[in-house]
Amino acid sequence: MSQSRPAALQLRSSAGLYGADRVVLALNRALAREGSRARLLSINNYRMDEQALHDTASATGQDAVLLPCRGRVDPATVGALTAQVNAARDRDGTPPIVHVHDYKSAFYAWLATRREVLLGRPAPLVATLHGWVESSTSLRLYTRLELALLRRFDALAVVAGEQIERLVRAGVPRSIIRHVDNGIDCPQRDDRAALALRAELHLAPTAHVFSAVARMSSEKNLAMLLRAFAPVAIRHPDVVLLLVGDGPQREELHALAQRLSLGARVHFLGVRHDMPAIYSLTDHVVLPSLTEGMPLVVLEAMACEVPVIASAVGDVPRLLAHAGHGRLVPPGDADALEAALDEAALVSGLRDTRAREHVRERHGAQAMARDYLDLYRSLLEKGHARRAS
Repeated sequence: MSQSRPAALQLRSSAGLYGADRVVLALNRALAREGSRARLLSINNYRMDEQALHDTASATGQDAVLLPCRGRVDPATVGALTAQVNAARDRDGTPPIVHVHDYKSAFYAWLATRREVLLGRPAPLVATLHGWVESSTSLRLYTRLELALLRRFDALAVVAGEQIERLVRAGVPRSIIRHVDNGIDCPQRDDRAALALRAELHLAPTAHVFSAVARMSSEKNLAMLLRAFAPVAIRHPDVVLLLVGDGPQREELHALAQRLSLGARVHFLGVRHDMPAIYSLTDHVVLPSLTEGMPLVVLEAMACEVPVIASAVGDVPRLLAHAGHGRLVPPGDADALEAALDEAALVSGLRDTRAREHVRERHGAQAMARDYLDLYRSLLEKGHARRAS
């Protein structure tokens, strides 16, 4: 059988187009460039009218299929996934790799391939752990269920070193864990578009622009950013804050900005498709998250030479160790964040060329794809010991 170009099915249940979704898009595209038969399978989110991940993949020419799903557990999803796995087998029966990127996908992948385990010809299961969100009782339950299920997978990839010990404590064999850094299709600065965006937002030429690019949810800690920014805005009349993204806390954050009397000093831009312009307009990117793996916004900002102020969580400290102007703050420390914003407001126009070079050398999408291809090949070569129970 040919093991140089294994077939790979990326599987994701998505609620939008956030960091992990962009990683999946970049990986699927990069695998195809490496010669792999790569396909992106998106599980239909029955709560949403649009399927952003699938629609984006299709619009950019990727091999993408939307799997049906009409409820919490839909047998039609299992059947459709099983059909995709069978169709992706080589003529000699070599199975594809099924690579999942969230707990729901892990559940469906396990169900769809369980019969094959009993027959002795299973598709290897790989999961990438992009990070855990445990801001509610139900999400904490999903995480515990996911960890129990992942013990039955052939390989787990983590994007941050601190994830490894938690997996081991949950009973995952250390031997199946692999650390694979996130990779991106490095964006290019677009200074001309940034000038147009500055005019569109009515920002003064001297305005110092902070930008937070994140899903508006509790783990991103944007409420603390607004509270830390409010006194900085009083002391520095030329600073503004752009909030880029959407999510369940959008209205709550709008209301908080009003209570803090921030007015035109904060711009809620929603989901944007002109990120090179956003980064080129930005003097400092701010990421005050309480938890992260290896956030794409940090990689993208570094690739565009934008200095980053971020919480010291996940692999953010490892990334910013390779930046010339990055700054870390303790997670959840509003005073430290305010001090960092205060200091940054005094210096505009910095270009972090050291950060750019590091990202381009170590965190490109093709480097990520080659790491995963090595993992895929090793699984196909050694067979699989996944338990059928």
